[in-house]
Amino acid sequence: MRTTFVSTVSLWNSSKSTLDKLQANLVKANKELTTGRDADVGLKLGYKTGTTLSLRQDRAELDVLTDSNASTTLRLKSMTKVLDQFRSNADKLMDALISTPLTSATMGVLKYQAQAGLSSLTTALNSDVNGQFVFGGVNSQEKPFNDYLGGAAPSAAKAALDAAFAAAPPAGFGFPQSAAGVSTITPADMDTFLNGSFANLFTGANWQNWSNASSENIQSRISPLERVEVTANANDEAIQKLTMAYTMVFDLGIDRLSEETREVLVNKVIGTLSKAVSGMTEISARLGTVQEKLEQANERMSLQKIIFEEKIAHLEAVDPAEAKIRVDQIMTQIQTSYSLTAQLKGLSLINYL
Repeated sequence: MRTTFVSTVSLWNSSKSTLDKLQANLVKANKELTTGRDADVGLKLGYKTGTTLSLRQDRAELDVLTDSNASTTLRLKSMTKVLDQFRSNADKLMDALISTPLTSATMGVLKYQAQAGLSSLTTALNSDVNGQFVFGGVNSQEKPFNDYLGGAAPSAAKAALDAAFAAAPPAGFGFPQSAAGVSTITPADMDTFLNGSFANLFTGANWQNWSNASSENIQSRISPLERVEVTANANDEAIQKLTMAYTMVFDLGIDRLSEETREVLVNKVIGTLSKAVSGMTEISARLGTVQEKLEQANERMSLQKIIFEEKIAHLEAVDPAEAKIRVDQIMTQIQTSYSLTAQLKGLSLINYL
């Protein structure tokens, strides 16, 4: 016959082990109460864990697309604002050309207005959003438009225009713009030049003297199944027409031409500006359509996110009331454990001797 040896230390350690488990359960219960989600989803769901992971991945993809759409919206609004500015400046110059007497004395003001318009055009086309040039097409890391009059040396576009002007007739006039012969240019010669050599400077390979942009526009994925094209870049025909009109006014000697030749030039400018304004209106309309599609995609994704969240909650969520009851119960058990431990520490054989 023997008796089981029980020491005070054994009783203390037993209480401590129980307390460790209670504290671990308290951490778990508090986490569930705070997050509203089971502390160990894998343990709870078992083979259904893959389902909730898939739902969360789909939900995260929608979040990424929503953030991307915010950046795309900012890009679209920036482009639309710039196009509105272009149209406003073009309309002002067109109104001035129509209403101002075509005399040498008034041409100086119009030349300054056109030069300022081209400078504003250059600055606006080189605007960026988050470090990306919005009118660069897919080549969004490089400034899309070259400064016509910037730098100590003539720009490539300026050099090409001067060469075309001084080329032998009928392609050019056979003398530079600074020559006194500018006043002798006939209306027919000016018309031939404007519709031939000069017009060619703003199209095809020659346009590369002005623009570094790509004609391929950026495509943005706005929903899991939909892509849209941001339809504007510095190579658009409307931009070419506007650049051509500004250049005609301030860099073809308009103030030194004969009245008849000046009238031919001004009429050409007015027609070109009108085409440019119409073209930019079409671009703005396309951008508006894209923005509307983007807003609709955001609305659809917002509804999809709600559905995903409901499905995830159905699989992972815990009852807040039940979680609160568990926390309270565990806290009561811990307090009881502390109380028992204190009583055990008070046990001593000396008290009974």
